[in-house]
Amino acid sequence: MKTIIIYGTECDDKTAWIPWLKEQLTSAGEGYSNCLIPNLPTPENQNFKSWSKILNNTKIDEDDIIVAWSTGAIFIVRYLYENKLKVKKLILISGFNNYIGNVPAVDNINKSFFMKDESVACDIANEIICIKSDNDPFITQDALNDFADKLEATIINIKNGGHFNLNAGYDKFPQLLDIILNK
Repeated sequence: MKTIIIYGTECDDKTAWIPWLKEQLTSAGEGYSNCLIPNLPTPENQNFKSWSKILNNTKIDEDDIIVAWSTGAIFIVRYLYENKLKVKKLILISGFNNYIGNVPAVDNINKSFFMKDESVACDIANEIICIKSDNDPFITQDALNDFADKLEATIINIKNGGHFNLNAGYDKFPQLLDIILNK
């Protein structure tokens, strides 16, 4: 078993809570110490094809856990669906599909990831959990809820979580760690 972390637009393996989560999982043992963070290009060369090419070098197994944040959420849903892959647990943070928000440059980058209808992908994981905030500054509540509903996911709403980035105070994410470890 391994945990794979897929970040979103303009992020990397050092963004917000990602290094903290990797450190926590590495020290957790019991099969959680294998934590991978593929090096995905963003914002330059960010598109579904380039990210897929990189992820094709990662073996994804049925007992894996995938954590995907923001744009990374719809990317991994589409990637798993198109490659007929299934994982144990899929945790999607601030996930959305077919949503044009309030940052035109980011909206243009995100378009290549969108699916016509993500509801076709409900069977890509044994368990799908969508974590969202009641005050995300980038994604509307309708878009966050629609994404989770179409995937038939369990929704976890965190009060005042923003977009779960550093601006919202997320250099650590204990609730996410608990979900991964089933605490």
